Amino acid sequence: MSINKENIKIIFGLKLKQARAEKKYSLATLSEKSGLSISYLNEIEKGKKYPKPEKIHALSLALKIKFDELVSLKLEKSLSPLGTLIKSDLLNEIPLSFFGIDSKKLVGILASAPTKVNAFISALFEISRDHQLNQEHFYYSALRAYQELKLNYFEDIEDSVASCLRTFDLKKKGLTIENLQKSLEDHFNYEFKSLDIDKYPNLNELRSLLKTNSKNTLYTNPELQDSQLLFVLGRELAFNFLKTKERPLTFSHLIAHNFDEVLNNFRASYFSIAMLINQDELTEDLKQIFGNNVFEAKAIEALLDKYGISPEMLFQRITNILPKKLGIKNLFFLRFNNEDHSDYYYLTKELHLNKLHNPHGNKLQEHYCRRWITIDVLNDLKKAQKQNNNDQIIIRAQRSKYIDSPNEYLCISIAKSMHPTPNSNRSVTLGFLLNDKLKNEMKFWNDPNIISRDVNATCERCPLTDCKERVAPPYAINKINKEAAIEEDINMILSE
Repeated sequence: MSINKENIKIIFGLKLKQARAEKKYSLATLSEKSGLSISYLNEIEKGKKYPKPEKIHALSLALKIKFDELVSLKLEKSLSPLGTLIKSDLLNEIPLSFFGIDSKKLVGILASAPTKVNAFISALFEISRDHQLNQEHFYYSALRAYQELKLNYFEDIEDSVASCLRTFDLKKKGLTIENLQKSLEDHFNYEFKSLDIDKYPNLNELRSLLKTNSKNTLYTNPELQDSQLLFVLGRELAFNFLKTKERPLTFSHLIAHNFDEVLNNFRASYFSIAMLINQDELTEDLKQIFGNNVFEAKAIEALLDKYGISPEMLFQRITNILPKKLGIKNLFFLRFNNEDHSDYYYLTKELHLNKLHNPHGNKLQEHYCRRWITIDVLNDLKKAQKQNNNDQIIIRAQRSKYIDSPNEYLCISIAKSMHPTPNSNRSVTLGFLLNDKLKNEMKFWNDPNIISRDVNATCERCPLTDCKERVAPPYAINKINKEAAIEEDINMILSE
């Protein structure tokens, strides 16, 4: 890759600082020998300035280093991992400025303790290679951290939604497919066509594709359900109303080129869901459901029908509403996919509000606990589909007590087909930490009809010996126990 000017400044500053340290020169000494001011040398070492050739020549004479060696982008072995970090796109890929972090200052901090820090950086690169992490992992991890810091509620987007509804009079006209299409046609020069899936069979899972020429041509999958098409149209309205420049042209197949694309994709999705599900109205609906002493799956299904939305849209919106409107902050969201009725389930999205909760993703290819309700509903859906009930929606609730943890969660899961993706199912789960706040707000938390189960993260890390659902031996927990036994014997010998 080509190295930008800023990184060249940083690398030169690191080399200068390292060479000065090897000569045991202070800044004052180097200033005296080179004829350059202390303040100017300080700016160079911090990566803020790059000296002209004659000044580099003066530094090479003062430090007794060849000119070509000093301007080379190759760092000494002790700094090579830091050099790899700087030369890579990683510092550009991680949206440091988005979180108020100055990349130059960060490099300066890292360079101040080179031996330990470089060992740490080397470990990070090795871990990323071992787990096949790429730039998209950084993008989505940064986005998730941003959502969690904001408790997944964004006042500016909520205000923009209200403004959009007023501008296009959509509240009065109604949030229908026809009205959203007309708003896009009249105000943003859109036309609409169907994707030719017969001609392009590889695009059968694609929801939409935008082609920008003299008109904005939105191609949509002809197999989309009304709720899915409404969401797609809402996203397009969001991109245009928010005047978004960096945006993906496809949904839901997304190749992230930069963090702005990922962030704006999230903002448009948030906007679309917020437009379709009014926050105040849903708050009242949730209060009514939470006020019941028993859990009723039909009440959740009624919300899906009322707003004409998918289970994921509903649960995503609930994560916006609960912390802000009802003060319920300790919750998580999980999305699992299952293909071809296989026995393999993979986590495709997660969100943890207020803290990292017990059920979370792993990159170790371990088998998620089959006692999770999110897996149970997928299994129930598979059984229904084998009886040709392909449009079935499964809704269940469960109290999950995590082994070796004080945490217990009330989990609600919904499973349905991933239409139009063939032979694929999806479940979404909301988990609520059972604490005093939740018990006051959610009256059905102790409904005796809700099953309570001991659960764990993965089979490989579970100590249960009588688990009928286990699909893999407890390799990880056995290793931990063996190491603990060795440590205990060593301590016994040392204490004799």
